[in-house]
Amino acid sequence: MHPRDKVVWQAIDQGQRLIDWQAWFGSPEGADYLSSAGHEVTARAVAGLTAFFGSSWLSKAVTPSRATDQASDTFLGLGRSSPMLQSYAGAERGAWVEAVRWWAAYAYLELAQVPGLTSVKKDARRDVTLSRFLHTQTQARLALLGAARGHRVELEPAKASGGPGDVRIGPVFIEVVTFAEDQKFQDYEAFRQRCRVHLLTLDRDREIYWEGDFPEYLNRHDYGTWEAQTAEAAQRCAESGAAFAVFSKGGSRLTVRPGTAPPGTTLTGQTVESDQGRRLLSKVRAKCAKTAGAGTAWIWVEDHSGLFHFPMPFGDLTLAAKTDALADLLGPLLVEYVHVAGIVVSNAGHRRLPLPEDEDALRPAAQGFLRGLPLDRVRETIVIPRRILLPEQTNVIARMCDTEAAALDWALAKLGIPGGVTSLLAAPSPRLGTSPLWTP
Repeated sequence: MHPRDKVVWQAIDQGQRLIDWQAWFGSPEGADYLSSAGHEVTARAVAGLTAFFGSSWLSKAVTPSRATDQASDTFLGLGRSSPMLQSYAGAERGAWVEAVRWWAAYAYLELAQVPGLTSVKKDARRDVTLSRFLHTQTQARLALLGAARGHRVELEPAKASGGPGDVRIGPVFIEVVTFAEDQKFQDYEAFRQRCRVHLLTLDRDREIYWEGDFPEYLNRHDYGTWEAQTAEAAQRCAESGAAFAVFSKGGSRLTVRPGTAPPGTTLTGQTVESDQGRRLLSKVRAKCAKTAGAGTAWIWVEDHSGLFHFPMPFGDLTLAAKTDALADLLGPLLVEYVHVAGIVVSNAGHRRLPLPEDEDALRPAAQGFLRGLPLDRVRETIVIPRRILLPEQTNVIARMCDTEAAALDWALAKLGIPGGVTSLLAAPSPRLGTSPLWTP
């Protein structure tokens, strides 16, 4: 971390200043992974995100909950795309691209004067929660994908029964469902992010790194003990150059070592089980019922639960098998709710280098798409249309999924930034190689 960023984050840690988008991206001096054009884009992104959400939104969104004494779920969700909160060398590049992707979608929609954006902005500012942020992001992303394909797009379009929908892309009316972790997932993930931020604080002035396991969920007293033990271990490691282990409740072991973390070093946590399939079916069914007065509608499920990549049976399936499994689970809803033209389930939470080759899975009842997105994200999308096909609408959805990887460069060009995202990045350090990056 650059000395200027250390000063800023120490002031934030001590409550002497509020967090803002400039701190979130980091100082230009510390962002040696960017080209000169990339630094200019950072400045535009900071200004644009501040203007879209308002100057106080970020500090409100990431303020710890007094009731739980934990970092808020919004901090966890946003933190995955903050260059300054990445634990391992090289991860800040992908986080920066993801944050620029957020800004580019909003900036293009503003430039194009897309109808309904004012209403979306108002909702995002009023409801400072992770669920609203994720919903807003999905609306903006889908509108951008539709515009990149040459379709007229509209946010918050009117329903036949009154009240707004989420987005219209050409002939396709879409209602968005945000599928996040259930409460025990959220509680543990928020706790784990709190642990991660604490370890980053210990790393700032020392040449040390951590590997091993985060503790299982700890109450305030036990967390205080763990926090003190890790602080002592970090100090002893920095002074002696020797490794030290910290053991915590449940048998987890965390080791601090001198030097820089080698590629592939990981921090892991406990596995929390949840019946994701049942939760997904219930949530989509509720949305189908709610949209009955909208006319013909598509249900777009944006998955932030780890459903596609969490180490469980579904996450380990091939794309074709995932496509069949979701068609079997959700297909009956298309028979029950005849106004629903199709259901889409999509996830882009996984990070991987090198990016995989494009993959399609054309199955009897659905189609799956796997696409690598600049710089290190992998998006899997499964489209389940009605048996009585609406070919024009299904084709619109399929082409959006197929060409999403090019959407960011298209938006940047529209914003007067030629050369694509690769022109905004400096050459990666040779020590990064092509090892897989850390996946939260």
